[in-house]
Amino acid sequence: SNVLEEYAEAKLFYAWLFGKNDDGESPVGDLLAPEDFTIDLKPGEYLGGLCDLTGEVGRFAVQKGTARDTDAVKLSLHSNSRILNAIQTMERTPSAINKKMDQLRRSVEKLERMLYEMSLSEATGRKVQTSAENTETEKMED
Repeated sequence: SNVLEEYAEAKLFYAWLFGKNDDGESPVGDLLAPEDFTIDLKPGEYLGGLCDLTGEVGRFAVQKGTARDTDAVKLSLHSNSRILNAIQTMERTPSAINKKMDQLRRSVEKLERMLYEMSLSEATGRKVQTSAENTETEKMED
């Protein structure tokens, strides 16, 4: 159900931020497996939550990119890439997940672009606003 998918997303994001044991000071990038949940989730519910997690991680990365926190953006990209690669290697996925794959690919590409632009900015010693930040700013103004 959608409620369990939202639950999975929230629990996954919390573990990603603070660790499986809730002892992280900064984002640790932990990813929970289905057996780490206290309730039984159907594969589609878990995978849906995992896909939706990448959106939260992407928003987190944009916020950290604005603050020039390269390590947090790298962790975000690494996490979203791991999720994308894992889902792409599955033989079959629920149809609802297939609909989320384009969004997941775009998220990874956006983070790659942001990290590239941040590295250019650092290499030239200039403070440059990334296109991802511009996009987020435009969304907030709408």
